[in-house]
Formats: sequence, structure tokens, C-alpha cells
Amino acid sequence: MQLYLRNHINVDGQAEVIEQSFPVEITEKNGFSYLVFTNEEDEKVIMKCSDEELAVTRFSTPKSTVRFHKDKKALASFPTPAGIQHFVTETSLFKVEQQSVQVDYVLKNPDPESDEIFAEYQLEMKWQ
Repeated sequence: MQLYLRNHINVDGQAEVIEQSFPVEITEKNGFSYLVFTNEEDEKVIMKCSDEELAVTRFSTPKSTVRFHKDKKALASFPTPAGIQHFVTETSLFKVEQQSVQVDYVLKNPDPESDEIFAEYQLEMKWQ
């Protein structure tokens, strides 16, 4: 099986589209689909998906995890040169079909008093 990723990213008015493709192993268990692949940086990535949420774990050093929920905010953490950075994902579109997932979201400051948006994303995943 092959996983196709298309991610439209907008940071401070600068737009970029990233398209990638990876061989993927897919397992169904307890109402979740698990997509396991190795990215271009030779890191294992596991995507755990249901009709309500998507969790992406990249086994980098240290590992990073991003969660997306259909109807609520979720936490994300990314390793950076300045240490682990924490964000919140706020999902505006979460659409799951037979062999595809579409997630539109913003990455925000985790401070509940802040409305600061770091980036906007439109992620499409398809596998066949």
C-alpha cells in the first residue's frame, strides 16, 4: 500500500504545498486504523485514526505527537532547537472516508488567553 500526503501550509501569509508519498502498512484494531510508515528522515511514524480523531506520532529524538479532534481542541508537542514546544490544534474540518482523511486546522498558542495562530494547515491523506 502507498500513503499519499498533501499539506497546504500558511505561515504569516507565506503559503507552501508539500506533497509526499510513502509505502505504508495499515492495521485495523478496536475501531482505529493504524498507518505505519518511515518518513524521509528515516523516522518511524504512526497515524492512529478513527471517525472522531487523528493522532500522529513521529519517533524522532525526542518524539513528537500531534492530535486532531473532530469537535474540540487538542495538544501538540514538537521538538525544536529551543526545546519541546507545546501548541494547540483547533480543527475546522475533519472528514474521514474509506481510504482518506482530510483535516483543516490551525496551530495555536496553548495559552487560553491568547488567540495567536502560528500556522494554518489543510492536510489530505489517501492510501491505496
